[in-house]
Amino acid sequence: MPELKRELGLKEVIATVVTSVIGGGLFLTTVQIQDKVPIGSSVILSYVIAAIPAVFIGLCYAVLASAIPSSGGEYIFISRIVDPFIGFIVTWSRWFAMIAIIAAMSVGDVTIFTHLCKILHMSSISYFIESNIQIIAIILVLLFLFVNYLGVKIYGRVQTVMFVLLVIGLVSFILGGLPHVDFSNITGTFNPDFSLIARASSLIFFSYLGFSVINDAGDEVRDPKKTLPMGLMLSIFGIAVIYILVAITVYGSMSPSFFSSYDFANGSIADVASYFLPVSLAAFVAFTGSIAIISDINPTILSTSRLSFAWARDRIVPEKLAELNKHFVPKWTLFITGGVAIVIILLARQFMEAVMMINMSILIVFIATSISALILPYKHPEIYRKALFKFRGLWLVALIALLSSSLFLAFIVKMDEATPGLLLLLAWIAAGSILYALTQERHKMHWRLEKIHRKEKQMADEELIKELIKKSENKK
Repeated sequence: MPELKRELGLKEVIATVVTSVIGGGLFLTTVQIQDKVPIGSSVILSYVIAAIPAVFIGLCYAVLASAIPSSGGEYIFISRIVDPFIGFIVTWSRWFAMIAIIAAMSVGDVTIFTHLCKILHMSSISYFIESNIQIIAIILVLLFLFVNYLGVKIYGRVQTVMFVLLVIGLVSFILGGLPHVDFSNITGTFNPDFSLIARASSLIFFSYLGFSVINDAGDEVRDPKKTLPMGLMLSIFGIAVIYILVAITVYGSMSPSFFSSYDFANGSIADVASYFLPVSLAAFVAFTGSIAIISDINPTILSTSRLSFAWARDRIVPEKLAELNKHFVPKWTLFITGGVAIVIILLARQFMEAVMMINMSILIVFIATSISALILPYKHPEIYRKALFKFRGLWLVALIALLSSSLFLAFIVKMDEATPGLLLLLAWIAAGSILYALTQERHKMHWRLEKIHRKEKQMADEELIKELIKKSENKK
């Protein structure tokens, strides 16, 4: 089978995780959440609460990544530890959802870039961008498709540059904004209603999603058993600190009168910054926001293309999709990923009604991955022994990750606006099940065959023992 090249180190892993996670969730949700859940500065506490399940889920990924580092990430974890069909079907739903994220981030980045133009009073450029959102979004997809096509070394360099720009922008916002923070502003708008805080935490939890994408490039990471878990955990803790500091800066800078009159429904961190920071710094924060969203596109393209590459290696989809280009990149899976993303951009209005599918499919993957970590030491101790990152109490960590993911999923399914997404998800899973069944003779998984052979050998041994016992008794 074709081999991928290991060219991603720790800095590229951290750059991928941080830029995959920090995006619209920080620059938009931090402010716009007030329009959905009026919790005031309690959003700071919500970021802390939402980080807790993210850390537990991240620990599960860290253990699994150090035990089975391979392209395909969750597909490999779940299919090898739980069941091949479950591994395929949950990542089949995630694959489509992640491509939808590529489309959504492309459109979202163009939208937030208009905020930068407005801060700089470039109204004509802003109007042009707003009039051609779909075309510009498609150009962004094609640009990062080309970056991925050139290989993971180029991908890593581009992602590291965006990571540095993102960190500089966020640090500038925090350091520039902290002198304006008045803790009386925070206490003045703090809402102690725990039910609202819990609801906000469940929505904010999605701002932590994205840390799993690097696992899909496990075959392209140097020394993955050490690099992947270290990069994951450093990134998750760093992201939580950044989120909390940014929320403190935003709400600590809002006076009660500003808070009561601000249009949260259309707000963003960049827009809020324009009220208390110098124009040049506020413009740079807006630029950072566009970098934060655009930087999601690159690793998501990498992740989705490696998922379908892993399916091709297991012969669930045509093996042709596992063919590499001269840069050791699966070219056909890249083209499919880009093509589907462009179709979704063109049909954005129809698709946005089912946007909840993204959240539901990712939570289903989290649930299956948590189960994999929970049963790994007991069902496959030979794999668990290979893990360089492990700790006592993994079962408890995995159980908490499983329960928290299940609770978030139940919360979403109960929402009225989730129905279109749920129906689309079920239809997509049905299509994947049909595909798996049609290709089953071709992809009889070797680990499933080994299990069958072991069972057959055990039964043969038991029959042999019975025959020997019977012969021994006859002789007596």
